[in-house]
Amino acid sequence: MCRIRMNKVWSGFVVCPVWAAMMLAGCGNVEQAANSVTEEPASQRGAASAIPGSAADGNQPDLSQTEEVSFRSGMEIGAIPLPFDVEDVTGPNQGKHLCYRCLYGERPVVGIFVRDLDQNTKTLIQKIDREVATHQAEKLAAFVVVLTEDPASAKPGLEQVAHETEIKHVPLTVFEGAAGPAGYNVTNEATVNVMIWKGDVKANRAYQKGQLNDEGIQEIIADTRLIVQ
Repeated sequence: MCRIRMNKVWSGFVVCPVWAAMMLAGCGNVEQAANSVTEEPASQRGAASAIPGSAADGNQPDLSQTEEVSFRSGMEIGAIPLPFDVEDVTGPNQGKHLCYRCLYGERPVVGIFVRDLDQNTKTLIQKIDREVATHQAEKLAAFVVVLTEDPASAKPGLEQVAHETEIKHVPLTVFEGAAGPAGYNVTNEATVNVMIWKGDVKANRAYQKGQLNDEGIQEIIADTRLIVQ
């Protein structure tokens, strides 16, 4: 299990004007949605359901300033998440290609990037769904992004997960490209990478295949307190 507590705020962080321009360009064309997205010691690991098209090796970002790092993946603390498009499979925008990063804007967001849907990953999604329901007043939002070279093959699995878990507040989406969206730095060894942001990244936890357990899930839930009270 990987533990990355992200309570530190990097000093001297300067948002490059070019990145700011990218943010404006990427988010400016997204239509406004009328609130269509409302706002446990280790356990046994479930059998993994591999996502078709998932991938191999990649570069790792420098997360050396975090409190504890045993596996590195994802954006650095203080980074600004860039816009990227996904296809919504089970959410309020089912069948549409859109930018949830843009749609959620400055709201507190939990982004769950996955390449594998074992039982613990499904449990994580269920618990985040409950957190979103609990924190509607704070406009907490979340979405799941399956990283795959074959989105069409991944969709039936997501529809089944949504049916089994009765998820109501967290869209399950697919991203075409196992490497993931530019700037998010999801290494290919990561089967689950959870990044939490409100404006910039506040927490980042990553897990290799089979590493996510009840303790890790509880830590992720605790991290949401960094963006909602």
